[in-house]
Amino acid sequence: MLKGIGKSHGKTIIMGEHAVVYGYPAFAIPLLSTPVIVKMKQSNENSLISKYYAGKIDKIPDSLSGVKFLINLLDQELNDSKVNYTISIDSGLPIARGMGSSAAIAAAITRAFFDFFDKELNHQELLDYVNKSETVTHGKASGLDALTVSSESPIKFGKNVAPKHFNFNSDGFIVIADSGIKGRTKETVADVRTMYDREPERIGSYLQQLGDYATKASDYLVKGNLKQLGLIFSLANEVLTKLDLSIPKVDRLINAANHAGSLGSKITGGGRGGCIICLARNLTSAQMIQKALIKSGAEQTWIQPLSIYAEDTDVD
Repeated sequence: MLKGIGKSHGKTIIMGEHAVVYGYPAFAIPLLSTPVIVKMKQSNENSLISKYYAGKIDKIPDSLSGVKFLINLLDQELNDSKVNYTISIDSGLPIARGMGSSAAIAAAITRAFFDFFDKELNHQELLDYVNKSETVTHGKASGLDALTVSSESPIKFGKNVAPKHFNFNSDGFIVIADSGIKGRTKETVADVRTMYDREPERIGSYLQQLGDYATKASDYLVKGNLKQLGLIFSLANEVLTKLDLSIPKVDRLINAANHAGSLGSKITGGGRGGCIICLARNLTSAQMIQKALIKSGAEQTWIQPLSIYAEDTDVD
């Protein structure tokens, strides 16, 4: 019996969201603590098993249009002998929270298909398949999610700059909290654009600040200066709030984290929902922050050590 397996993980933007749209730098980290695992096995009919949908592949709903497109594309290109299979998706990533759920699932599915049919898959091919799926899912793929969910090292990126992997030797932990409210990235990006068109000088200064904070944050990570990094988190969140990207529940979560010992907390991603990220000096502090977030209504939380990014472990 044929079998295949594919793995990936989530991602989070550390600094530079929204500003990157205007040409300023930003960077994201892969969340290795949020694995996505896809398994394939030979079966009597083509079917999908997941928490989003379970049933025949040709009946996959429109809400999973990117997944359906990708499966059909991979089947067409790899399944010469027309073997039937069952695909099982195991993912704890929430949808529409800025954690790269759709890209992570697409990467794991692609790897599982190539493993199932015993074909070689290089990194560029993987990115191409994921971006095709993302284009169907979101309308336009930036490529950032595909890069980060298939990488084990952080990635710097900019609107007119080629993405670049980088590493840092830093202690501390990132605590991620899901507000339980779907983010609305397309809406928030459009609203920031409207504000910028109306007040280019004021809004432009905010966006420039966010870009400057991204540069400083990556420098502080490399130097291991957690105190200054936490300050940058808080300053960036103030700017994001001025851009009308927060909501009361997110504010409550950020306040709870800061009172529990976070060195700094901020919105991550599009805003008005989705997730926040908090900086902790050590694991004990991270766990205290995590408890405070859960008590304040966080839907889910994750803890990611920063020390795992000390060396470049990427493998194509």
